[in-house]
Amino acid sequence: FCFPSNTSHLYKERSFSFTMQQNKSISLSDFIRNPDTIIEDFNNLNDNDDIEYIKEYGIGIDCHSKFIEVCIRYRTGSAIQKAQAHFATNWDDLVAARDWCINILKTKATPVPNLSEPLHYLLESTANYHMPVCMAWGGNPTIINPTIAGATKRKTDVLDSRLLALHDQINIYSECYIPSGDIKTLRVMIAQRDRCIHDATVAGNRINNIITRFGLTIGRNGSVVKDLHIRSIIENQISDQPTAIDGLCPVPIPAEVRSVFRSEYEKYDKLIAQAEECKIKIFEKARSMEWETDSGTLPGDEIIRILSTAPQIGELTAVIWLARVITPRRFRNAKALSAYCGLDPSLKISAGKVTSTTVRGGCKSLHKALNMSAHRLIYHHNEMFGIWGYNLQQQTGKKKKAANAVARKLSVAMFYMMKTGTEFIYDNYRSIRNIDVFNIPIEDLVLINHDFKLYIRILKENNIATTVDLATAYITCSLNSYRGLGKKFFGLLKDFLDRHVTYKQMYDELQKENFNEDKSMNQHNNNQKTVINTTKHALSLSGVIIDRTRRMVPHDNPTTEIVTYTVQDGYGRKFYVDDYSPSEYHNLASFVCIPVYIKAYNRKSGEPSYTLNTQKLDLSRGEHF
Repeated sequence: FCFPSNTSHLYKERSFSFTMQQNKSISLSDFIRNPDTIIEDFNNLNDNDDIEYIKEYGIGIDCHSKFIEVCIRYRTGSAIQKAQAHFATNWDDLVAARDWCINILKTKATPVPNLSEPLHYLLESTANYHMPVCMAWGGNPTIINPTIAGATKRKTDVLDSRLLALHDQINIYSECYIPSGDIKTLRVMIAQRDRCIHDATVAGNRINNIITRFGLTIGRNGSVVKDLHIRSIIENQISDQPTAIDGLCPVPIPAEVRSVFRSEYEKYDKLIAQAEECKIKIFEKARSMEWETDSGTLPGDEIIRILSTAPQIGELTAVIWLARVITPRRFRNAKALSAYCGLDPSLKISAGKVTSTTVRGGCKSLHKALNMSAHRLIYHHNEMFGIWGYNLQQQTGKKKKAANAVARKLSVAMFYMMKTGTEFIYDNYRSIRNIDVFNIPIEDLVLINHDFKLYIRILKENNIATTVDLATAYITCSLNSYRGLGKKFFGLLKDFLDRHVTYKQMYDELQKENFNEDKSMNQHNNNQKTVINTTKHALSLSGVIIDRTRRMVPHDNPTTEIVTYTVQDGYGRKFYVDDYSPSEYHNLASFVCIPVYIKAYNRKSGEPSYTLNTQKLDLSRGEHF
């Protein structure tokens, strides 16, 4: 941990560090209370040392609608002191709270922190109550979700603020990006348009619900508000003098209900007009702003045009992207941005195994916009992203999963488009990864794994002649159209692609054995006599080592080491081989070809049994094969 003081290149202050003695343990709380006992010079550390920085002070703010609870932690020599205060949420009191913290650091902290740097503090995102604090305080705030702050055993506002101050000082969370006033305005207008569209949809659904109660099922043919023909029929039926129409219920709509219909239609038209007005203002605002790229800035018109070149990305989606992403410099890489969009799956791992996957929430508006574009791409499937997503949907049977995968590709593409300020072209986006599998005839897969025998005919009928063709078809998700390829086949294929290096070793070994057998057979035919090659007397067991155990025998005087290998061959069968007093060990997951012999014995019950043992020097023991 480090306490920065006044000249570090990271904090623009000088830093110190501490190391623990090997025979001495110390808790974090003890270190924070008395850091000078174990402080060493920062310059003596190696470049490879992992360092966590502890700030010279920490400020925690527990926000509420009517007041804020502020706690500040600061150093006085070798000790850590705390100060607590309670302030109202009017503007003057919020500014006074900031001044109070600065005064504490100036008058009581030793050494005095460098207050020319922006003030840092940590607060929870409680509704929008933290926003006035950030505006009044400025500086570098860290805003966290209340669920990850960690609750104390006793829940009070004072204890919450103390915990936040501690988290700020020990630098657990990263500082947050605070959007500018223009971005806030743009986001509010987008939210207002979304609200108008939502309320208009509610009005349309209510109209359809009411007409169904009176026997009118015309809504089944289209929207009762967007389809002009259907709407004209309904307006005719709710007029003062409705006309009879073939196919409609002859029972007239009551006069009291007609006024409800008129009110809902008026509401719908008004909301749609407001949404269109908001849309115009949104575009005017976005086009009037300058947007950052890696090399500088671009005007709004240009960046919207660039983003709109991505497949199925319209101008409105481009503006929503800009309002939420703001600048590509906020994110370390495309993966971080995909996680912000809620498109990066997280793995739940326990005991080294993936137990399940989940998709983080992310930004809901951006997630929704990209998913809608992805669904349109999959529906039309007339270009690379859409074809890939459609094939993935057909192959897995999961529409939502395919849409999320395509939306993630869109987010990655748009990240680099905004980063470089260039238009979208498929040549600049590697949508298909290459697997460097070894190229053999497709029927030779049976030699390695006999389970492939069921599918060779289907693959050859679809012009897949080699393993390279098979890998390409799998990556492009075109195998879904081949009838007869089910879940078992895709499991076999995935295992082959994941372990293609091991499969190649097994195939090469089989080819070598076949070559030796052919050579021996030719020699036998030429000489017209049986030639017994002593190197061929032993049984060779080929496969992959999937497990190994070690024991010492006998139990009363353990002097001999036995290593038992579990070897799995190309057909999925498992064999157990004992290696007595090995001079070296085979590695797990390695391909081996072990000379073995069969050692017969009788169990204690008298039943005959056998073991497979490795042959060392003399390869003539055991049966001849």
